[in-house]
Amino acid sequence: MKALVILPTYNESANVTSMIEALLDSAPAPDVCVVDDSSPDGTSELVSTAAAARREWEGRVRLVTRRAKGGRGGAVREGLRLGLEDRAYDAFVEMDCDFSHDPQDLVVGTALLGRGWDMVIGARYPNGEIVGWPLKRRAFSRFANSLARALIEWSVPDYTNGFRFYSREAAQTVLSVPQRHTGYIYLSETIAVCLSAGCRIASFPIVFRNRERGQSNTDLREVVAAARGVIDVALWYRRRRIFGS
Repeated sequence: MKALVILPTYNESANVTSMIEALLDSAPAPDVCVVDDSSPDGTSELVSTAAAARREWEGRVRLVTRRAKGGRGGAVREGLRLGLEDRAYDAFVEMDCDFSHDPQDLVVGTALLGRGWDMVIGARYPNGEIVGWPLKRRAFSRFANSLARALIEWSVPDYTNGFRFYSREAAQTVLSVPQRHTGYIYLSETIAVCLSAGCRIASFPIVFRNRERGQSNTDLREVVAAARGVIDVALWYRRRRIFGS
C-alpha cells in the first residue's frame, strides 16, 4: 500500500527535518508532503534546503507553502488534493509534526486500511495513553471528545486527535464537502463528513506524547472554540443524515 503522509506545519523548524527522516525510514515507506503556512521561523526554507541537499529525499518529499496561516484543516485538504492527483497513492495520512504521533504506528493504521476500512484513527481514548499533558488540557480534551461522541456518533472514540488514515475514497469524500470550520474543530468535522457518507471507521490505541521541542499551536481559546463548534458540526451531521444534503 503506497501512502502519502501530510504534515501541516506552522513554526516547526525544530522538528520538521527529523520527522521527515523518521517517516522515510518507517514502514510502509511513505512519501511526505509538508504543507506550511509561511512559518515565520523558516520551516519552509528549511525543508526546501534539505530536499535540495539530500538525494534520498528526491521524489519522496513535497513542499507546499501557503501564503498565510490558514489553519490545519485547509492545510490537510491542500495535501489531500495534491496526493489524489497521483494515482500511485492508495492511502493518505495526516499527523502532527512534533512527534506527538509515533511514525512507527504507520504500519498499524495502513494495515487496517488494507483490511477494508475507509478511515482509521490513531486514538488516545479509551485504551491509549497521553504522556506529558497538564491536567487542564486533559480535562478539555476529554470534555470535547465526550461532547462530540454524544452529539454525533458514540462509536467513534477520539474526535480531536489529528492522527488519521484515509483511503482514496475517504479522501475524495472529505474534499467533496466544503470546509465549514478552521482550527481543530475541523478534526471533528472531517469525521462527521465521513460518517455521513457511510464510511467505515476503525481506530487503534496510541501513545500520544506532548511535544518536546517548539511551541504548541493550540491554545486554550482554540480548544474552547472547538468545543462550541462541535454543536454546529453535530447539527450539520443530523441534517445531512435526515435530508441527504
